[in-house]
Amino acid sequence: MTDTPDHIKQLQLKIWLSKPPMERLKQMMEDNTALNAFWTAAKEQQNNLSTRNRQQGQELL
Repeated sequence: MTDTPDHIKQLQLKIWLSKPPMERLKQMMEDNTALNAFWTAAKEQQNNLSTRNRQQGQELL
């Protein structure tokens, strides 16, 4: 993000690096799992919308 001031980024980095490596790894894996779940749901929703739009288009013919 570009709207976060540099001094806040430095504080976030300092806090992140103060955590033990295993805790950072665990957090990264949890965040990655959540991100993958989000994108899977978004793709499914997009596919459902595309299918619905195609079906509605064929009904008009």
